[in-house]
Amino acid sequence: MKYCEYPAIEENLRPLLSLVAEEMIACGSEMSLRQKVFIIVEELFYNTARHAYAAAPSLGPVRVTLHADMDAASLLIEDKGVPFNPLDLDDSNRLKNLETLTEGHAGIFLVKTLASSVTYSREDGWNKLQVLVTA
Repeated sequence: MKYCEYPAIEENLRPLLSLVAEEMIACGSEMSLRQKVFIIVEELFYNTARHAYAAAPSLGPVRVTLHADMDAASLLIEDKGVPFNPLDLDDSNRLKNLETLTEGHAGIFLVKTLASSVTYSREDGWNKLQVLVTA
């Protein structure tokens, strides 16, 4: 298991991805699984850095916990930003009408598409997004 906490700024994405890569390689995970996890971590961290603390007077933390093995990875992404449940977004018709596709929420759609399951909770002032990814 790897756990880390960074201030929610885009510059911290690179060290976070390095940590994730080290852990997943050490676990012997498949390249396809690692690629899915990298995309998901990038999208969720970037969204948090960009939106979670936009109305706050100062930046807050992003916590990432990773449990991985050869066949699966479980991610817990937490922030103390404004309450936001990305699973409430209705993107069920996102790919049906590409000509009317609007900007925004594509990262959440991608996460939900790549993940085996995604759950959200708000506990003690923290947004908690639990993501399971399988090979």
